[in-house]
Amino acid sequence: MPPKEKQTLAEVLPSAKKVENKKKLPQDRSIEENKTLLHLLRVGIIAAILIVSGFAFVAWGTYSEGWQNSFIESIYKFVPYPAASVGYTSWVSLYDYNENTKAMRQFLESKEAALGGGKFDFSTEEGLKRLAIIKKDILDQLINNKIMEVMAKRQGITVSETELSDTAEKILSRDGKKPENMAQLNSLYGWKQEDFKERVVKDLLYKQKLEDKIETGGELDREAKEKVALIKTKLAAGENFSNLAANYSDSSTKQSGGLLPVFSREDSPRAFSDIPFKLAEGGISQPIEADDGWHFIKVERKFQEDGKEKVEVRHIMVKKKTINDWLKEKRREFKVIVFLKPYFWHVQMGKLYFRDDGLNQLEQEMDRNSLNEKNQEADFLLNVNKNK
Repeated sequence: MPPKEKQTLAEVLPSAKKVENKKKLPQDRSIEENKTLLHLLRVGIIAAILIVSGFAFVAWGTYSEGWQNSFIESIYKFVPYPAASVGYTSWVSLYDYNENTKAMRQFLESKEAALGGGKFDFSTEEGLKRLAIIKKDILDQLINNKIMEVMAKRQGITVSETELSDTAEKILSRDGKKPENMAQLNSLYGWKQEDFKERVVKDLLYKQKLEDKIETGGELDREAKEKVALIKTKLAAGENFSNLAANYSDSSTKQSGGLLPVFSREDSPRAFSDIPFKLAEGGISQPIEADDGWHFIKVERKFQEDGKEKVEVRHIMVKKKTINDWLKEKRREFKVIVFLKPYFWHVQMGKLYFRDDGLNQLEQEMDRNSLNEKNQEADFLLNVNKNK
């Protein structure tokens, strides 16, 4: 009987190879998983690079080239590109700047549709210049609001979501006409209640709370009261009233030593009441507090004319500082950086300007025309009232 051939280990133990393979499987799986993770990591890195590059490209186009289109503007809603920074830590977003611009443009074009005259036709070259000025004013106001919010928070002032919602609801529901008010808000500005709350009510509340805080602390009146005390001391020392008016009065009458046109008791300025008629000729009043400030008056002469008692007085006015005056001063203390190409921030003035001097000049001209229109309207109303 022939001897048996030697069998290999695999033949003797046929399961050995299977066991060996099974022991290698976890390692193979781990290698495959690592390869998958590395692949996903590469894809993730590439995607991140593409996204960052895309954001950088949009930033370049926005700040260097002035790109403006609906696609670019839709990105601003999700990516907080800044239009300006206030004190390095607070930002005015491009999204807010664009949304407020759209709202104001809609309002002005609605007004144009109602009034006519081509004043707000932004399809013309002149209209585009007007639109540029409007956009600059919007950015300036957004910067102002951000400064005000920062100062309020420094004073420990906060505005809660409940306050915002309740105040917005109260304003929009006044006179029981919320549906009508909401319809008008949407028609004029394209806003919903949430837009109104965030873009109008929040700034109003911060301003109101800040004003209350600084008024309580006496900061608004401090300089004016010191000036009143100084004038009072100088008058008591016998200094010339006309000279003091020329040097210290905040009224335009300082050019004439504080001299006012003759007036009767019926035409006496509201701030004076009947005090000029109680003083003797040459008499000087104590400081009279009014809504706009404090007034000193000196009676130059008293006489009768057309059966009426009339007086001629000189006056020194010390103007009260308003919250807006105070904010203008504080604006100069903030480091403001404007990222949009058409504008720059004037540190000493605390104000936003165009880089294009032509637009600055046009804005000044429009301001002068607007002031003239207001003065003409005031003169017209005064004449109407006199005729009545």
